[in-house]
Amino acid sequence: MFLDWLLASFHHLAVFSLAGILAAELTLTATIIDDRTALRLARIDAWFGLMAAVALAAGVLRIFLAAKGLNYYVANAFFWIKMTLFVTVGIISAAPTYAFISWRREVRANASFRPPAKDVARLRKILYTEAALFALIPVAAAAMGRGYGMY
Repeated sequence: MFLDWLLASFHHLAVFSLAGILAAELTLTATIIDDRTALRLARIDAWFGLMAAVALAAGVLRIFLAAKGLNYYVANAFFWIKMTLFVTVGIISAAPTYAFISWRREVRANASFRPPAKDVARLRKILYTEAALFALIPVAAAAMGRGYGMY
C-alpha cells in the first residue's frame, strides 16, 4: 500500500506541476517577450519536460507495481484514451519547446531580439490546444480509476 500511495503521489504532483507550467507559459507569452522573458520561458519549458518524464515514469511504475496491476490498465479504454492524449500533448509540446530554445539562442546572440508577434500568436494557439487536450487527461483518468471503459 505504501508503494501505491508513493507512486500515486509522485504521479499526481508531476501532473499538477505540468498544469502549472503550462499556465505559466501561457501567461508569459501573453506579454511582450523581451530577453528576460525568452530566457525564463526556456527554463520553465525545461521543467515541463522534466515533470512530463516524472509523470510518465511514475505512471509506468504504477501500472506494474501498484494496486490495480497491468491487466486492469490494458483492458480499459479510458487508459488508452489517456495515453493517446498524453502522447498527443507531448508531440504538440515539441513546437513550443523548439520556439523557446530558438528564442533563447537568439537572445544570447542579440539581447535586443524580440520574437515576431505573428510567431508568438501562432505559439499561443499551440499552447491553448495543448492545454485543452491536457485538461482532458484527468477526465479520462477519473473514468479509468472508477472502472469505466473496461473491455
